[in-house]
Amino acid sequence: MDARPRGRNIGVLQGAALVWLGLLVGFAIGIEWIRSRPEPPAPSGGIDLVGAGATFPYPLYRRWFADYGRETGVRINYFSVGSAEGIRLMLDGSADFGASDRPLRAEERARARCGPVEIPMVLGAVAVAYRLPGLVRPLRLDADVLADILAGRVQRWDDAALRALNPGVGLPSLPIVVVRRARVTGTSAVFARYLASSTHWSGDSSLTETGAQVEGNEGVTAAVSSRTGALGIVEFTYAQQAGLDVAALRNVSGAFVLPSPSAITAAAAERLDAASIDTAVGVIGATAATAYPAVGVTRIVADAALGDTARASHFLAFARWALSDGAKVAAEVGYAALPEAIADAQRRRLAALRPGRCPSLRTP
Repeated sequence: MDARPRGRNIGVLQGAALVWLGLLVGFAIGIEWIRSRPEPPAPSGGIDLVGAGATFPYPLYRRWFADYGRETGVRINYFSVGSAEGIRLMLDGSADFGASDRPLRAEERARARCGPVEIPMVLGAVAVAYRLPGLVRPLRLDADVLADILAGRVQRWDDAALRALNPGVGLPSLPIVVVRRARVTGTSAVFARYLASSTHWSGDSSLTETGAQVEGNEGVTAAVSSRTGALGIVEFTYAQQAGLDVAALRNVSGAFVLPSPSAITAAAAERLDAASIDTAVGVIGATAATAYPAVGVTRIVADAALGDTARASHFLAFARWALSDGAKVAAEVGYAALPEAIADAQRRRLAALRPGRCPSLRTP
């Protein structure tokens, strides 16, 4: 038998083997190149971000997280535990971001590895919610009478001071049950600034009570809802969703204004700008007749280093979305978007951040 055809066949097979080996190597190199490309982080199928903090914005944040998840597949789990606790959890590394209704304190700022980044997100009204069935119109209240109620100097709904503010309303002969929180919060801090306009207000902690079991806006809303004659300080949307009445508060111009997105916007247009918002503890003292007098500024907070790059990219993308697409639905939930010039300034701040790198170490 001639061996030459057999040798030729072996050569062909060896050549084919080399071709296949080359293809396999090339395929592997291609896969590795694809994997190494800088792509936006893909949703994990589980929780992609964890946030914690203020109860004040939670009704809106809940809407935002649901909408954003549907659009992007990114899941955000948020713990509504109060501003101080949210900041602590973020600084401890237990949460990717915190949420606060006040700027960080000096000792909190010092704990952030690369310094904190605080991004104002949205505005909301701090409302006086009450349960008094049968009234013919919303109550009118001012800082003087509220300070007296909180200090225990006005104890009944038919007190002369309340009747003077509400002629013809027919206030019931019931005790006022003040619902107090267990601790000072961003919501109560904003309202204390409104009360500070009154000489009746001592500036003490009358908004809180040692040993109280009520926590957050959720707790105050539930407690007011459960008892006729109760009154409490809550973010407006909580009262709205619970079907509670809210008071019209007297502002600097002397007008009594109910909380609403338009009344919040009127206050912000007068009192907020890009330079002042970072240190703002509420929007107080607007003189426009249509301005609601007790407005909170809520913000999200993170370490400027942003830690894990994939989670940081999710955080930055969400924050940018919230300041643009998310802002469009704020009024539907009872909040108000930031003035556009301020929102644009926050978007620029977000664009300057680089995941995993301290701002001072960034390259141009």
